[in-house]
Amino acid sequence: MSSGDVKSVELRLGLLLRRAQRRAAAVVATALAPLDLSGRHFGVMLLLARDGTSTQKQLLTDLGSDKAGMVRTVDELDRRGFVRRTQSPHDRRLYHLSLTDAGRRTYTTARELADTAAQDIFAGLTPDERATLADLLSRVADPPAP
Repeated sequence: MSSGDVKSVELRLGLLLRRAQRRAAAVVATALAPLDLSGRHFGVMLLLARDGTSTQKQLLTDLGSDKAGMVRTVDELDRRGFVRRTQSPHDRRLYHLSLTDAGRRTYTTARELADTAAQDIFAGLTPDERATLADLLSRVADPPAP
């Protein structure tokens, strides 16, 4: 494969990744609409359900979000009673975030809706192809250290 062909494939991959992300976000947004949750809300809830607690700073890193958007998202989840903020005993500027009981219940429902949406998104792939795609995207997103 010539260097021109490689560059063409790389550009196509970038565009395909962007289109795939936009389609997935739209399908998930539609699925979560009955709960009045956005993909951003779901992402925060997913990480809090997985990790138990986190900080806004860690969520920013894990989700690749912007600070203002993250503050707005956590504030919205807090107002709806889905997230609890607990001040760190070691650093008064730091708050630990966790899901409330209502947040866990809503997350469970949202996860079911998102799982159904994922079936739609990946319907054209076999289970082995899905595993391969996950492996390849992991290596692109988190390359090993040189």
